[in-house]
Amino acid sequence: MSLRSETPAPAVAERAGTPVRLGRWTALVVAGEGVGFLIPVTGFWIASALGLDGWAAWGLLVVAGAGEGALLGLGQSLALRGTRAAVRVGRWVAATAVAASVAWSIGMLPPTLADLGSPLDFTAPATWVAVGAGGLVLLATIPVAQWPVLRASGVPRAWRWVPLNMAAWLVGLGFTFLPSPFIDESTPAAQLFAWFALGGVLMALTVALVTGWGLRGMTRR
Repeated sequence: MSLRSETPAPAVAERAGTPVRLGRWTALVVAGEGVGFLIPVTGFWIASALGLDGWAAWGLLVVAGAGEGALLGLGQSLALRGTRAAVRVGRWVAATAVAASVAWSIGMLPPTLADLGSPLDFTAPATWVAVGAGGLVLLATIPVAQWPVLRASGVPRAWRWVPLNMAAWLVGLGFTFLPSPFIDESTPAAQLFAWFALGGVLMALTVALVTGWGLRGMTRR
């Protein structure tokens, strides 16, 4: 009769690779989101040039948001290569693109309703409840979509990616309002792009630093 070893096997195999490198993560995420953010900016310009409003403009920005998400997801997945959080590029990019499209569909609802003659009534408490709930869902769309892919890669307690991202995007999205005091309908296209590019880069940098710092901690042994 053969004897079995009394030494228990490890419950979870130690992952190969290195922790996430903050410098590489920041550079690739800023590049992906910075360039990607210009896709919705272009969508706004096209909608304005063609006189689109209501659901037509809403649909255009939802599609443009998917493009932004795809570039963000590509930058993130490339930054994770060779680390303990390496993910399948195709699944990560697809999840991020779909989630970004959903986020834009939520974010564009208030101005779309206003274009249709049904602006939100901010004197009603129910409106604030609905806006608050919608804001939370918007912040959670991308990390919730990415969470299963990150978990499948073997990152322990991958659920932490969700609140980490929500906090990062809450701060980062504030930079998208940076150009508002300096632009109007008469602003030249080149200047418009420059302002929104600056806001997009600052947003991307904020999100990249916060999520990179958190993800580095999540991938340390």
